[in-house]
Amino acid sequence: AVAYDIVKANRPFLSILIFLFSTDLVILSNIPLLRLVLGFAFFTIIPGLLILLILKLNKLDLAETIILSVGLSILFLMFAGLLINFLYPLFGYDTPLSINSLVLSFSVIILLLTFIASLRYQTSPFAELSNSKLDIREKAFLIIPAFFLPFSILGMHLMNTTGNNVMLMALLFLIPLYVVFVALEHNQIPVRDYPLIIFMSSISLVLLKGLRSNHIIGIDTHSEFYLFQQTFYNEHWQILLKNTLDSCLSVSILPTVYQSFLNIDPEYLFKILYPLIFSISPLIVYIISKKYISNFYAFLASFFFMSQTTFLWTAANPRTTVAILFFSLSIMVLFLRGLDESVKRSLFIIFTISCIVSHYSTTYIFFLILSITWLAMQILHRVRSSQMRATLFNDSLSYSSKSHLADLKDARPLLKHSMTSGIVILFFVVLFLWYNQITEAAFDSGVYFIAATMRSLQDFFILESRSANVADAFGYELGVKSYPQKITFVLSWLTIAFTAIGVLTTLARHRYRITFTGGGEEHTSSIISQKFDAEFFVLALICSAVLVIAVALPFVSKGYGMDRTYLQMMVVLSPFFVIGGINVARFFHIRQRYLVVLAVLIPYIICSTGMMYQVFGNFQEITLNSEGMSYDTVFVHDQESCSAKWIKYYVNSEAKMYVDYFGGLWLSSQGMIPFSIYDPSFIEDKTAIGDVYIFLRYVNVVNKKLLQSGPKWNNLTDYEHLFVDRSKIYDNCGSQVWK
Repeated sequence: AVAYDIVKANRPFLSILIFLFSTDLVILSNIPLLRLVLGFAFFTIIPGLLILLILKLNKLDLAETIILSVGLSILFLMFAGLLINFLYPLFGYDTPLSINSLVLSFSVIILLLTFIASLRYQTSPFAELSNSKLDIREKAFLIIPAFFLPFSILGMHLMNTTGNNVMLMALLFLIPLYVVFVALEHNQIPVRDYPLIIFMSSISLVLLKGLRSNHIIGIDTHSEFYLFQQTFYNEHWQILLKNTLDSCLSVSILPTVYQSFLNIDPEYLFKILYPLIFSISPLIVYIISKKYISNFYAFLASFFFMSQTTFLWTAANPRTTVAILFFSLSIMVLFLRGLDESVKRSLFIIFTISCIVSHYSTTYIFFLILSITWLAMQILHRVRSSQMRATLFNDSLSYSSKSHLADLKDARPLLKHSMTSGIVILFFVVLFLWYNQITEAAFDSGVYFIAATMRSLQDFFILESRSANVADAFGYELGVKSYPQKITFVLSWLTIAFTAIGVLTTLARHRYRITFTGGGEEHTSSIISQKFDAEFFVLALICSAVLVIAVALPFVSKGYGMDRTYLQMMVVLSPFFVIGGINVARFFHIRQRYLVVLAVLIPYIICSTGMMYQVFGNFQEITLNSEGMSYDTVFVHDQESCSAKWIKYYVNSEAKMYVDYFGGLWLSSQGMIPFSIYDPSFIEDKTAIGDVYIFLRYVNVVNKKLLQSGPKWNNLTDYEHLFVDRSKIYDNCGSQVWK
């Protein structure tokens, strides 16, 4: 009986052990489908779940548990891989990231975590999961969202194979329509359905770019993929490229660990892994938002976040989105209910460190926000203390009022805040050690960025000194642009206006909407469920200021993409977009206030996904068309991949390989050829070159266009005189090599 009780009490941990041994077995036996499913499910959830159990965080709701489990598992894979990478060579083992090493090492570590977790609990910590079963009514509202992911996968397969985009267009209309349905019936929608609807929509949208074509998609992804491939084949992480990418474990160790466990086509791993991971980010926005606004309006805030163009292009921004994910998790745990202050700060620290090793630019912005928020909270604390002291000695107050204020003064802290000087200092120390002492290039890049920004101040009033995105945002040449571009311009500014109104009206009504004691004060409004923590609102103000700075300072938008900064800030600012829309509705005395939010949100989603352009006959969205600027710029064809591999095997590695703009990226990812030459004298000046090889990709051969920096297209016919004395040594009807 005692043995039975012990087994019953530890049944969840025995299940984890069975799961572990089953996963190890299919990995080592290389059973393809099972290896993919079990490997991904186990290593993406279980390590983080065990860490949560060790921290005794078993009182979180299901969505919070899954999100934190995924976040902790991702950082576990990166840091455990890094530890193995540094430790094993000390004992003479030079391939620490080989499959046998990783399977054995991770199994031992997870066994240890399981043992520690079992000691922390005498009864099952999973008892609450029995309450997660949905009733018939809850399932009914999920029938339509259940079709989103199949439509996404099958629709993109149809698009890739036949060019038919009907199913994708149906999906991109269906998702906004369902948001409208939820809004109209929000009083009937079960609260537990919101996270599921958000996740089903999120994963369906974010996978679209990743599933497009048979190869990786994007610009920077080619260099990131090259780094991952080198790490995987060397079975060892090292400073390889001598540039900023070396500091990003998110595109070196993380995909290497996953590839060792899953053994799928490396390009598909790279295309699908990051969208799958980042698909939980709208859920994080939902959890952050629903602390302060009602569940329905938090639902709208999450959809506003996933309607951002950078979110939809996750597959093209691997390291950035992983870092933004850790930034989001850091903010979430900082303001999550039910966490002890010590646990909250511990989770915040490990997520910030994970952000540091994921992407340098996102980290620098994070550190700027963190530092200024901490400083602002110190100033605010002193101001509040001075006001309290002045009030205590006000002779006009009654004795009872003075006594009450004295009690408040003695209740420490007067102004609750979780960001401490110790956290800020630790953040900088880790940042400095990783970027300057270990990987080096990222810190030099940060110093250069600051210096270049200071030098660019002389061009403050020149619009051309900023990136093209900023110029477009201010309506540069708007008069000659298409109707979809004009509509997108108007909607983009409306979203910014709503967000600004939300922040400013909250500031104006701070007495009623912001709490300075951290007591979780309820709000009487049906829209705002709880007063904003002062620290969260200060954070929102700083995020707003960062967006203004990114636009105002000339070099900032060029040195780091405005769209990526915007997505990072929307983690905090998304609920204020909803609040701003509600305040606009209140101003115009519109009774159903959510209708004003929908009036901007739904068209904005339609514009972001490219449907607006499609409706107007402007076929430029890469997920829906096989033409347009995006398609010509970032789509990799099978012929180009074959050509790059041919060059790798049959052309001397020391030979000079000339390419058009971006052509070298294709060679680096498809042929593992890191060094190619973009020569402005050849592409831009059309002057003769010597005895070199020339790589022509699909758009050069089929569309007869060469891309130069700018980017700007040139007609290939203008270069015919440069090919007269050359020989075509490779041609597969989609790519060529000339000598």
